[in-house]
Amino acid sequence: MKKARFIVKGIVQGVGFRPFVHNLANTDHLLGYVKNLGTSVEIVVEGKEGDIEAFLSELKIGPKLSRVDSVDVTYLPYEGKYKDFSILKSSKTGFGGFIPPDTGICNQCIEDMRHNPHYKGYWATSCVDCGPRYAIMETLPYDRENTSMTDFPLCPECMKEFTDPGDRRYHAQTISCPHCGPKLTLFDKDRNVLEPPVDETIRLLKEGNILAIKGVGGFHLCCKMEETPKLRLRRNRPEQPFALMAPLKMIEEYACISDKERELLDSLKRPIILLRRKEGKVPEPVSPGLHTVGFMTPYTGFHHLLFSGIDEPLIMTSANLPSEPMVKDNEEAFRRLAGIADHYLVHDRRILNRCDDSVLRVNDGRMFFARMARGYAPTSFVMKEKAPKSILAMGPELNSTISIYKDDLCYVSHHLGNINNPLSLEFLRETVDRLLGMTQVVPEVIACDMHPSFLSTRLGKELAEKFGSEIITVQHHRAHIGSLVVEGADLDDVVGVAMDGVGFGEDGTVWGGELFLGDGHPAGLLPVPMPGGDLATKFPLRMVAGILYGEIEDSRLKEILTANMSDVETNVVMRQVETGLNVAHSSSAGRVLDAIAAALGICYRRTYEGEPAMKLESAAFKGDASRVKLSCGTVTVSGRKMVDSRSLLRSVVEALDEGKDRFDIAASAQNTLAKAFAEQACIEARGSGVSTVGFSGGVAINAAIGKTIRDEVEANGLKFVTNHKVPCGDGGVSFGQAVLACRRLRL
Repeated sequence: MKKARFIVKGIVQGVGFRPFVHNLANTDHLLGYVKNLGTSVEIVVEGKEGDIEAFLSELKIGPKLSRVDSVDVTYLPYEGKYKDFSILKSSKTGFGGFIPPDTGICNQCIEDMRHNPHYKGYWATSCVDCGPRYAIMETLPYDRENTSMTDFPLCPECMKEFTDPGDRRYHAQTISCPHCGPKLTLFDKDRNVLEPPVDETIRLLKEGNILAIKGVGGFHLCCKMEETPKLRLRRNRPEQPFALMAPLKMIEEYACISDKERELLDSLKRPIILLRRKEGKVPEPVSPGLHTVGFMTPYTGFHHLLFSGIDEPLIMTSANLPSEPMVKDNEEAFRRLAGIADHYLVHDRRILNRCDDSVLRVNDGRMFFARMARGYAPTSFVMKEKAPKSILAMGPELNSTISIYKDDLCYVSHHLGNINNPLSLEFLRETVDRLLGMTQVVPEVIACDMHPSFLSTRLGKELAEKFGSEIITVQHHRAHIGSLVVEGADLDDVVGVAMDGVGFGEDGTVWGGELFLGDGHPAGLLPVPMPGGDLATKFPLRMVAGILYGEIEDSRLKEILTANMSDVETNVVMRQVETGLNVAHSSSAGRVLDAIAAALGICYRRTYEGEPAMKLESAAFKGDASRVKLSCGTVTVSGRKMVDSRSLLRSVVEALDEGKDRFDIAASAQNTLAKAFAEQACIEARGSGVSTVGFSGGVAINAAIGKTIRDEVEANGLKFVTNHKVPCGDGGVSFGQAVLACRRLRL
């Protein structure tokens, strides 16, 4: 007979790991116990050696929502002290595990809602395999008393299931029923109660009302698609696309779905997937100017009840004003959504951690994150390099996340949004406090963006004083390339291509189209004037002026600019470029794509992040790059080879003047810019003996640009890597900051 002790690390909280171990031990005839340590699981077993080995093999697989990163095994002297196998009370010790993200309702619970008398019609039905996790967590270990479910003591019937090892709700911390669980209440704007809540919600939506609906990680604004103009006006969101929710069979009527997209839509993670819209199906105002539309499937019991009475897709968009965090509390909803929502459907389960919906895109069968949140984050990665000191990475300003790196684990938070106002800064602060508490990390190093004015950087410096931490600043676009290590990139053997929006450069200028090789910066995009500085990011015709001034006739440039500028503004902007007054310089690839979109008349004003480039991609989707030949030269400046956007934009204008189709020009422009970057990267890789080219930054989610760069790289016999496990945009920057701060500490 033998005795063994196992310490299991990974995603072993909130996934039914202890019930899994209990049942596995009984199957293998082992005695002992399993105990939740808060960040890991301890298991002690006694039995025959062969049974223990069989147990260990199954243990490494774990239940379906788990991720086993490591199992430390210690063999001990046999004592024969255990009479059965039991689940012991949790304790909170150590470091090295994490809870899984929130998950959608499973098919078995959906069936229970339909047929099981105990759960029939109950909106918050869940089991060990599904339901909220992170959104309701106060702290670890993941036990009911440490979640907002502590407000709902189990009734005798639920307690029977909770304590029955043969039931799938055994030790499922979120279970409840109509008798003991959270309840829905529907209010009008004067706080009058309407009954019954689900039936009345369906009626109000059919009548054209806008409802604020409390979900898992926050509130949504919900209405019929035909109410989009009204919602846009109230929400102050003139162009940004809205997400839709519908059952999978209904989505197939409105959008084209690949096998991979169908798999993701039907998974327990239930993300928003950017799908190619079918002609004439989804109204244009839902996602204006785009060839894609975001769809998700119902992911709570309430959503399934809702679609039992609704036969068309519904707008289901995050409830917040621009740049503010998602609303999560009932009183907050009545206050912040007044004037937007006509009615409020709330429940009494507290949301402790707001968490938005994930947004994904599938390009060539591989998924890319536009936003990593519910279903996927917070998450953790086992790293090849151990951090010499614990690191907290604060992320950038836009589409922010934070990361925590200690030993060989790096945690990445969910999407936090734009950290550019007091409400979002407080959300960042709350998230830092909560995740540091859950991971039991005291940061010895705080990594921040180089931009001194970012609120995330300012908070990082404040926290450094509080904890006595060292500050390490990391350049924004280098952090993008640093994020590729989780894809298997060796940063000592990669030429990194960062194509992105604007970021503070190491020389004090605005970067955004860069090639990196180790610590070097051998190539990139030629800096061009940004007349008016930040105004050029909102009004991309200013970028056209900055790029083309002196490159084409003034009269032709004025003709392009006055398509959406007054004569007075046009003259002022051209004068700015001529004199250099109030003009920044930028090497941003995002700004070049914006300029192309404006020159082609596709988008003249940016009302949300990435809008001109996104609309350019959608226009290019309608075109054929082979029909228009454009040029994009290079110039050498101070020994660095630079991609010259002036020649590209000049050839765009020439193609327009020749009467070429603007959709074909758009497709060719993307293709030409991508090839120019790929060629420079391949030259650098071959010249330095590097085997890999990595591609990251916000532009990397563009399907056509990503494919062109990959094809060029692989045609040159080089390996290509890009982001799939963290966002290629700014949501991956905090992870890259943590990686590069670790490398700096190891030098």
